Amino acid sequence: MKEFIERTLQQKVEINHCGKMKMLPLILQNSYEFYQLQILGQSFILAEPKENISLVSLRKHHKQMEQLTGKYCVLYLEHLNYYSINKLIEEGIPFIWKNHQIYIPALGLLLKQYESRDIKPCYKISFLTQKFLLSALYGEWNDLSVTEAAEKIGVSKMSITRSFDEIESLRIPVLDQSNKRRRYIKIGSKKEIWDSIRPFLRTPLLKEYHLEKSDMSFPLKSGISGLAVMSMLEDNSYVTYAAMKREINAKDINKEKQVPLGEDPGCIVQEVGYCIPCCCEQTLDPLSIYLLLEKSEDPRVQIALDRMLENYVW
Repeated sequence: MKEFIERTLQQKVEINHCGKMKMLPLILQNSYEFYQLQILGQSFILAEPKENISLVSLRKHHKQMEQLTGKYCVLYLEHLNYYSINKLIEEGIPFIWKNHQIYIPALGLLLKQYESRDIKPCYKISFLTQKFLLSALYGEWNDLSVTEAAEKIGVSKMSITRSFDEIESLRIPVLDQSNKRRRYIKIGSKKEIWDSIRPFLRTPLLKEYHLEKSDMSFPLKSGISGLAVMSMLEDNSYVTYAAMKREINAKDINKEKQVPLGEDPGCIVQEVGYCIPCCCEQTLDPLSIYLLLEKSEDPRVQIALDRMLENYVW
């Protein structure tokens, strides 16, 4: 146990037997050996099953151990299959697989077969992570686990785990990692959250089609058209729509005739990386519209953007 952990981490660790954990139910006391693990300057409980335990029971036992001891608990497991490994990682349950793998998200580590790998560095936020952060701001979500966040946003736990990895790598200050599994936390008012996440966000625009046709009806307005819905700004003589790649492909937009830049189109279709509908599902959400238009040099647009945020966000 100690030799594998030290060889994998290339760090000295201390492991001391704890004996019975009297605050735990007898079934847990009798089913596990407990150790105190000192690793990379932090102290955890290490729980080793005395016999093979099902994945369903491991989940339940791990939750009980953390709740009743108030400490971060790492499972030390000898018998695992790859299905169980993936499920434990998806759910953020820390474990050490004897002589094979170490997964301790509180330390930002996934190490296996003697090859250490920190959480993958991230240099640009993904659109899923951006959508999650904006949705959390609008909904004033707080204290969300990976599982709860996945349910809120409607994606898999693995997808949100990757988003949490991005957030951690970029050091966006919205994760609580204090001796527990990572959780999204609300860090202030909507304006304060926006100020904290704004430096990491990017325009949702991927590609823009300036079409000759004017009747390419998509459900969501974007750009100046979206801003006009949410402010007193007058729209252009043509409509700007937002659409995902699948919607654009479904209508064969890339086969439609386009007009040269500088000429007024019949309409503009903006391919965006994510959609958060707003205003009875008529427009893209206001913060994404802000990200699309914030560099406009038209003072009327800047005034309209400020009013939109006051009326629809803050």
